[in-house]
Amino acid sequence: MGRAIEAGTVLIIDDDPEFGARAVRVLERAGIATRYHRGPFGSLVAVREAGCEVVLLDVNMPRLDGSVLLRMIHGTFGAGKIRVLLCSDMAADRLTQLAARLGAQGAVPKEIIADDRCHELREAIGFD
Repeated sequence: MGRAIEAGTVLIIDDDPEFGARAVRVLERAGIATRYHRGPFGSLVAVREAGCEVVLLDVNMPRLDGSVLLRMIHGTFGAGKIRVLLCSDMAADRLTQLAARLGAQGAVPKEIIADDRCHELREAIGFD
């Protein structure tokens, strides 16, 4: 799905702490260093502090939509510096289309994380 990159840190930005904790466990089991930031506010600081290569961004967060945050990340750090992948419960094809339309570098359906499909997750993130 994405270009292969050397495994580095992934930052998950999501307003659901249960999903965030689950995602951290699954990604770390897949051999990916992972950090979690709850909700959209303070995300730019979290991206800077994490020194991440990839952000998994929940596209449906209250009060600050993921699409707005995507533009903020690209505007602050540069569109090519950090890969931003949309993450959502919506259907995979719809999420992929939305990611392309918004200028994200890819999409990761939450079901991949919920089902603990590590190889598919590494591939979607671009670490395989």
